Amino acid sequence: MKSFGLTSLGGAEQAARVTMKKMQAYGLACTGHVWKDDLQNMGWLAPKDELCQPQVAFWAIVGPPEAFAHPDTRYGLSLLALCLQARRGKGFPIVVLQTTGDLMSAQRLPTPLQNAIVLSAADAATPAKLVAKAHLQAPDLKGDYYLDMVGNPQFGQWFEVHPAEGEWPGIIFGLDEGEIKFQAAGPAGGLPKTSTLNYPMQGLHIEFTGKRYTAWSVRNSITVDRSYFVKVEGAPAAILFGAFSEESEAQMYHIKLK
Repeated sequence: MKSFGLTSLGGAEQAARVTMKKMQAYGLACTGHVWKDDLQNMGWLAPKDELCQPQVAFWAIVGPPEAFAHPDTRYGLSLLALCLQARRGKGFPIVVLQTTGDLMSAQRLPTPLQNAIVLSAADAATPAKLVAKAHLQAPDLKGDYYLDMVGNPQFGQWFEVHPAEGEWPGIIFGLDEGEIKFQAAGPAGGLPKTSTLNYPMQGLHIEFTGKRYTAWSVRNSITVDRSYFVKVEGAPAAILFGAFSEESEAQMYHIKLK
C-alpha cells in the first residue's frame, strides 16, 4: 500500500493532523513525525528508516515559512534529504506544505531540497495533488556525484562521496564552518575499518564565491565502488568537493546545507 512520510515543523502539528486525515480519506497512509532540532544527537535521523521504506512514495514537510529559515532546521533537513536521495534516488519526491503566507520558492531552500514542490497546506486542491504525486514514478535524476551522510551519534558525522560514474584520481573536500576531523577511503556503503591514504593533505584553503573553505584531500582512486569518507564536527553552512587536480580551474561541487 502506498504511503508518505509527513514531518511537522515550527508548531505545525495541527496542520499535520488535518493533512493526515484528508489523505486517509483518499486511501493514502501516512507516517507522521514531529521535527526536533537536536544536531548534537542527530535528531534528524529519527524518521530516516521509515522514509526509506519502499512503499513511501514521497516526503512531505509541513510548516510556516519562518520554520524553514532556522539554520539548525535547514541543516538537519539537508542531511536527512541527502540520506533519502542516496538510498531512494536523487529524484525521490520532497513536498513542502506551507501553512501561512505567499508560497516561497524552493530555490530559497538548501541545495538538497531545491527540487522540492511547494504547495499550500490549506489549498483544497492539495490533497488531490499529493495523491497524484504518490502514484507517479519518481524521476530518475542523474548527477555527477554520490553524496550521503553515513554517521550516527556514536561515531559522529561522516559524509560519503564518490563519482556517479568513472574515476576521480583523488578528492578534495572543504567546508566553510565547522571542522574536518578525519578522512578515509574504502569500499562504498559503510565506514571502512582500516584505510590507507595516498598523499593526504590537511588545512588547504579555497576561495569560492567570496567565502573561504578549509579543505582536506587524498589521492586515492575514488570510484563508484570505492568512496571517500570525511568526519565533520559542527554544522557547516556549505561544503565544496571535487576530483583532486593541481589545476586552479578544477571543477568543484558546491552544496548549501543551510
